[in-house]
Amino acid sequence: MDINTITSTKNEYIKEISKLKTDYSEKYILEGVHTIEEALKYGVIESILFTNKNTIKLSEYGDAIKKYLITEEVAQKISAVKTNQGVFAVCKIIEKEIDLSSNVLVLDDVQDPGNMGTLIRSAKAFGFNSIVAGERSVGFFNPKVVRSTQANHFSMSLVKKNLEQMIKFLKANEYLIVGTFLNQDSKKTITSNTKFKDKKIALILGNEGNGIDIEYLESIDVNYVIKMSEEVESLNVAIAGSIIMSSIYKI
Repeated sequence: MDINTITSTKNEYIKEISKLKTDYSEKYILEGVHTIEEALKYGVIESILFTNKNTIKLSEYGDAIKKYLITEEVAQKISAVKTNQGVFAVCKIIEKEIDLSSNVLVLDDVQDPGNMGTLIRSAKAFGFNSIVAGERSVGFFNPKVVRSTQANHFSMSLVKKNLEQMIKFLKANEYLIVGTFLNQDSKKTITSNTKFKDKKIALILGNEGNGIDIEYLESIDVNYVIKMSEEVESLNVAIAGSIIMSSIYKI
């Protein structure tokens, strides 16, 4: 088994990996034993880097995955957290087709990585197998997003596309477009999921501060508003989205 050793933070490969913390358009970096073990199941790992303090079973990673023994200093260089586990993997981004047999989550300008990660986990939990995000949303493979998903992103279809085109595409494929506009006095607005039975749902969630762009209002079939205490003005987008997806899942 070939294992290369890297001791310098100025190593060219380490410089390349460090860039993945901000440029994750083609590859991304994973940290931690559990997440990397999950990645192994999906065939996305290009290389694995580890320090002496880890007890990973290298034989499980096969000859096709490059292996690097690194120093603590190098580990700190490529890590995105203060205290790392000393094991990293460089992964390929494999874009999957939208699963048109299940519900779809549509994200308009969701900016916070923690919210994005939580929504990916909740979507997985509640049967929304595909997520479509507009170009302005935070990247799916942002290191903070990946950590927040708790390894639930591997089996999801995560797609970045123009939302106007995607909403038309979903409508053409017989999806019920469900919006989450607040303060919309409209016949479309409901507070229960009774209209969702036996339908494929495309749920749209919007920006943390501004909600969904008004340009999508005419495209929605139903506007879902969570029934809650009047003392609370609004909910965090990840919490609201999780509640709605759970509600739809229980039908």
